[in-house]
Amino acid sequence: MFALIRTYEGLSVENRDEATRKANESLRTILKQSPGFVSYELLKQDGTDGKVASISIFDSRAEAQASNEVAQKWVRENLPFMATPHETAGELVTH
Repeated sequence: MFALIRTYEGLSVENRDEATRKANESLRTILKQSPGFVSYELLKQDGTDGKVASISIFDSRAEAQASNEVAQKWVRENLPFMATPHETAGELVTH
């Protein structure tokens, strides 16, 4: 399995809450339909109001990368206030 973690910083509390709500309502549904989908989670990091991270898990690197393009397009269209995320990706070695 392969994971993608996208961390968005510099958000106001209102923007973070809007992004979380919209991702739960819409993006999660879209990603669930993607080939190789395993999981999509959102993380509100302790001690930081202006940060949110998404964790996407797919069966393969190729499927994860394809989903990343879908997610990036969705964010540009639905959450234009979001900055470019810091991305971390890699194979899950324990799960």
